[in-house]
Amino acid sequence: MKQRSAVYLDLLGILLAIVAALVIGILVIFMVSNEPVAALQALFIEPFTSLFSFGSVLNRMIPLVFTGLAIVVVFQSGVFSMGAEGQLYIGALTGALTAVYVTDLSPWIHIPLVILAALIGGALYGLLPGVLKAYFKADEIVSTLMFNFIAILFVSYLLNYVFKAPDSGGFARLPFIQDSAKLGQIFNGFPTHAGFLIAVLAAVAVYLLMYKTKTGYELRTVGKNPLFAEYGGIKPKKVLILSIAISGALAGLGGTIEVIGLHGTLKDNFSAGLGFDGIIVSLLARNHPIAVLLSAFFYAYLQVGGQIMQANSDVPRDLAIIIQALLVIFVSSQAIFAYLKQRKLMSASGGGRDAK
Repeated sequence: MKQRSAVYLDLLGILLAIVAALVIGILVIFMVSNEPVAALQALFIEPFTSLFSFGSVLNRMIPLVFTGLAIVVVFQSGVFSMGAEGQLYIGALTGALTAVYVTDLSPWIHIPLVILAALIGGALYGLLPGVLKAYFKADEIVSTLMFNFIAILFVSYLLNYVFKAPDSGGFARLPFIQDSAKLGQIFNGFPTHAGFLIAVLAAVAVYLLMYKTKTGYELRTVGKNPLFAEYGGIKPKKVLILSIAISGALAGLGGTIEVIGLHGTLKDNFSAGLGFDGIIVSLLARNHPIAVLLSAFFYAYLQVGGQIMQANSDVPRDLAIIIQALLVIFVSSQAIFAYLKQRKLMSASGGGRDAK
């Protein structure tokens, strides 16, 4: 009963934070705009007024689901990884290379092969900071951030000097992917591609992994109390490395889904911070895999609404982005403080995150 009450209070806190953040956003719009009603209508209503706008929200939501799930796995395992952005780039690279240079395959074989390549690429890249943390006690926050820069610059170098498409002009990108590797639309006339269905399946799969399997139990137990887990026969080093590898696989899959579902090629700097947005999505979802679907939708809805508001009112683009950022920061602040409090309690009780 106490646990249920805590969940209800947690949900109430999230709702109050969202309402308060939206009220502040509305007040800011009234302060800066000469046509605040039009701006608010564009921000909150227009994303639902056409199939194109709503489909754009779902398309924007897809990579956020994958990076959000990637963060859920490591956060529930007690690892504060910031590496989803770099893992997303490496997964996009390995998947895109498979989609471009592997030819003469049926879509039923080619698409799963591309997905497998992305999973492996992201997982292997996630293993590196995991091994450094487990065996050399390298701080995972610093190492994963640095690995992000390595991945982004490495992919940029390849796209500019090694795999650059001859017909790309001044843009750095791979050749377009094979038709057999493309994800089609969910149905004709609706702009959302089939990656949405894969994202939903991924959320269900992560939920089953975390709450219905022995591996998930070990991941969550180490995240809550590493010492207790070790006394119970769980090996924290193995769990730490496994959690970052699974996280990397999910982020890498998200990168490739963007390539084969939306862009049709791998472009330089294609992500624009999707890995970091995943942290916000995960915090909004309180690290629950199914709730990631809702938080990713909410975040994507704000992004698309901000773009429409910019196009249909006197609220400038920069201000729209600032308002959106303030909304998200306000909503996520509760979860950040809760997580930091949990880390402090674990440290005070001697249950640090260091793998033994």
